[in-house]
Amino acid sequence: MQNLLRYTKKLFHSNIHIPRYVYVLAAILIIAFDLRIQSVTHSVVDTPVRADARDYVLYAHNMKNYGVYSRSDTWAADAQIPPKPDAMRAPLYPLFIELFLDQQPTAANIVTITRTQAVISTLTILLVFWIARQILPLSLALAASAFTAISPHLVTMNIYLLSETLFCFFLVLAIYALSKTIKKKNLVASILAGLALGAAALTHPMLLYFVIPLALFILYYWGWKNGWRKTVVLVLSFSLLYGAWIARNLNTLGVPGDNTLMLVTLRIGTYSNMMYQNDPHTYGFPYRFDPHYEEASKDLPSVISEVVNKFKEAPIEQLRWYILGKPHMLWSWNIIAGQGDVFVYPVESTPYNYLPQFRATHAVMHATHWIFVVLMIGGIIIAWLPPVKSGFSNEAVFITRTISVLLLYHVALMMIGFPEPRYAIPMRPFLYIMSMLPIAVAIRWILTKRSGLSGTS
Repeated sequence: MQNLLRYTKKLFHSNIHIPRYVYVLAAILIIAFDLRIQSVTHSVVDTPVRADARDYVLYAHNMKNYGVYSRSDTWAADAQIPPKPDAMRAPLYPLFIELFLDQQPTAANIVTITRTQAVISTLTILLVFWIARQILPLSLALAASAFTAISPHLVTMNIYLLSETLFCFFLVLAIYALSKTIKKKNLVASILAGLALGAAALTHPMLLYFVIPLALFILYYWGWKNGWRKTVVLVLSFSLLYGAWIARNLNTLGVPGDNTLMLVTLRIGTYSNMMYQNDPHTYGFPYRFDPHYEEASKDLPSVISEVVNKFKEAPIEQLRWYILGKPHMLWSWNIIAGQGDVFVYPVESTPYNYLPQFRATHAVMHATHWIFVVLMIGGIIIAWLPPVKSGFSNEAVFITRTISVLLLYHVALMMIGFPEPRYAIPMRPFLYIMSMLPIAVAIRWILTKRSGLSGTS
């Protein structure tokens, strides 16, 4: 007891040194949480349980009440009980919101879910800083974290019962874990990375095939001798987690999965400039005006046939749309299939309309959006330069190239399918990290020039 008292006295009399950047980071996290919690508290979404959100809630409700993963409407008077199982949507987000649902979903449940998402979104920013700090100078790592913190898209997604917030968290966690695989014998990081990637793929299907180019990149970068163990462990961890979902589908449905959403994405992606016959009145929802949409979307051969026919009818226009138009639309500011601006479902009220900190951050991020996108493209190019030219360490090169593989995979996937800007929201933390690379290189070049000039004077 006396030793404990002596130690406590010594501890309180010692000078505890906290680096100044910790205070800055704490301020960023406080601002981030304040924006997010005020957004979910004061935003009023018009019919929050609709469209995709309705599917997620029905899955969660049916799991909780009937133990069946199904989006069947069991609230209807003539509902089939127990509901028929299906696998159209990835299961992790419905399982997440099931944790907060009562037997019958209530408004209080929605409040709890959105507030929890605000916390998860804030924790994501901390992971962003830890990733950025391994690549960038401290000031730029804090800047990337700050831009992630005030991004209106990332703030606003928390008000919806949609999977983007949880998906973004798992995605950033996976990249952070991958950054720790740099240590030769750190297989634990490879396991965590594989599990995080599996969780991300079970939250949103767009990440399902990313493990393939990622595994090839790891082998390419580290070489067979140093990379094969990490690659095998990562792929195995991913496969074990995602394989549980496939096993469930095979056991319950007799098929490994449901390709309905894939067909929809490929089919909608054929509409040039997201319009039916270039009619501006159909913008964002061209399929609603196409009388042949259902017929040309019933199965994969029908969709592929439609893609081929579109290219035969207007090859130059379609090439321009697929190669240039889709990436531009994907990274544009306004959400297309929604209310517009940063909102998916319509809002009756939002702090972005009246609170000064919301209005200010929105104005800054909107004005600088395309600057960040251009800088991100520059960052991707810099990531693939030899370390001698970029000035980055081998560890930083590995991390930046891993992020660039993710961003390139994502844009390639969206070029094939439907480039809805909402799907780029989980990638925004990497937008801000990679946009700092050209700035870091420019600063290093200026400092080198200055030191060279001072050395010759």
